[in-house]
Amino acid sequence: MKEFKAIAIAAMLTVAAPAAVAVADCDDIYRNPVIPNSAPDPTVIRAKDGYFYLYATEDVRNVPIYRSKDLVEWVFLGTAFTDDSRPKWNSKGGIWAPDINYINGKYVLYYSKSEWGGILTCGIGVATAERPEGPFTDHGSLFISKEIGVVNSIDQFYIEDEGHKYLFWGSFCGIYGIELSADGLSVMPGAKPRQVAGTFMEGTYIHKHDGYYYLFGSQGTCCEGNRSTYRITYGRSKSLFGPYVDKEGRPLLENNYDVLIHGDERVAGTGHNAEFVTDDNDNDWILYHGFKRSDAGAGRLVWLDRVEWIDGWPHVAGNHPSEASEKPVFNTISLADPTIFFDNGTYYLYGTSLADGFKVYTSKDLKTWEGPAGVSDGLALKRGDAFGTQGFWAPQVFKRGGTYYMYYTANEHLAVAEAQSPLGPFRQKKLSMVPAKVKEIDPFVFFDTDGKAYLYHVRLMDGNRIYVAELNKDLKSMKENTARECISAEKGWEDTADAAWKVCEGPTVVKIDSTYYLFYSCNDFRNKDYAVGYATAKSPLGPWVKHKNPIISRQLIGANGTGHGELFKDNDGDWAYVFHTHRSNDRVVPRKAAIVKLRLGKRGFELVEGSFRYLSK
Repeated sequence: MKEFKAIAIAAMLTVAAPAAVAVADCDDIYRNPVIPNSAPDPTVIRAKDGYFYLYATEDVRNVPIYRSKDLVEWVFLGTAFTDDSRPKWNSKGGIWAPDINYINGKYVLYYSKSEWGGILTCGIGVATAERPEGPFTDHGSLFISKEIGVVNSIDQFYIEDEGHKYLFWGSFCGIYGIELSADGLSVMPGAKPRQVAGTFMEGTYIHKHDGYYYLFGSQGTCCEGNRSTYRITYGRSKSLFGPYVDKEGRPLLENNYDVLIHGDERVAGTGHNAEFVTDDNDNDWILYHGFKRSDAGAGRLVWLDRVEWIDGWPHVAGNHPSEASEKPVFNTISLADPTIFFDNGTYYLYGTSLADGFKVYTSKDLKTWEGPAGVSDGLALKRGDAFGTQGFWAPQVFKRGGTYYMYYTANEHLAVAEAQSPLGPFRQKKLSMVPAKVKEIDPFVFFDTDGKAYLYHVRLMDGNRIYVAELNKDLKSMKENTARECISAEKGWEDTADAAWKVCEGPTVVKIDSTYYLFYSCNDFRNKDYAVGYATAKSPLGPWVKHKNPIISRQLIGANGTGHGELFKDNDGDWAYVFHTHRSNDRVVPRKAAIVKLRLGKRGFELVEGSFRYLSK
């Protein structure tokens, strides 16, 4: 058992409300509550800047917003609305139970507008913002109770499933779901509410885990101080709209349920949980509110606990709030297809991460990283500034003259954007892809000692095959007559699944003396045997001779899915390879960025034993 150190308490004051900083005993231990101010019905999101943002019912008027790096230490930022911008419909109602989401490039905040006893006049509205801290612009009500036909329409939850958008909501008159429009700002025309649970709960949250949908809610009384009986309930289903059942197979539509968290001698009214958050160690965490019995007048504080999965069902230790526990871990950098660019004493790390662009992190020593540091909310390139609407993969950055170039994949085609800083913004004057007749991904530009530039890339033709072509002087198009296949996957370690569509991808090339080295990855990236090999040639166009065995693999590293990175020399002149691995032994995504050192000897490149480590902030 860890010995607790002296408790240090930090507090910050603002005009609107006190800033909340969690009480912690030592670096890896936290103590509950994590927000010692009243912030009922919390909802949380991890934004593009890497921070968590939490919103709550307006015990602080106009919906309080808190920010944290680790779910433990929270700082009050302000409010989502002002008195002028707050929703005007249902003027007597307060703003309850916000639900934050990121939809189509905007932060979308669903909320309930209600007053006590207003079960027919209450309803659900929606507001949007460009940034998680706001300002939010209200778009009015989606529906009110008497219009939608669901009494006490509050406590909404948004979820996307199989390409569709849905909203679930309700209180002690039943829990319902309905499909939303493509932008999430209105009900889908013709859609009707469908009931999924009985009259025992409110505070809906649905979590997908290992093929099941888990419906969480809160049963009991929410707001009576130490007399509050709220407790968090759950059931599960194979389908989003049910039927949901408890552990004994009894339907939630008939008011059956199991209990995840209930009150104890320290905490009353534990309920209305936020979205689950998964940390870097693949642990799930739940935020929820409750009254501290020793100071119930402080309101509904925010508590944090770890959720374990046992035999397919969620479990919190003791089924009640913890007093102290190990902190969640959020320092690993989640990037796939990583690349490192060195410029003026700083390393810049890019990779595949978001649907709308590329994050960038910075470091002076390859050990401690900061960011995301891109100029566009942490992004070095964002959707809309350059070619592409989806599938932003595998960037590479280099500098020629005073201009920085980013080659990347989008919409399964190649593109190149320019910037005046490695932090971006990388843009195109005219949004366009590199001209091509087939789908192409995974670019890598190599500059030879004779001044010629070559674009190594993957063509999707009866498999993922690595090609090379000389670039024109503008660096934006290929000399197609020089294009030729370099390598493709063969039997053995390159194709352990004997796949019909074989994969060879992620090229990176260096020249040492008179030999060219082409590093590549084989197997589907979801395969635990995804691994890195290399080939050599006497010309940048080949022919290439493969090294017999992989140089980076799960057998050598001890992690699954090792591959798709870049070979480079660090500031000390040592060879290093940055790459990604699977999230864990059980999960592929989000993938984690890692690095190893390599050594070039008489037999070629070899892995430096003990050099493997993950990149962290």
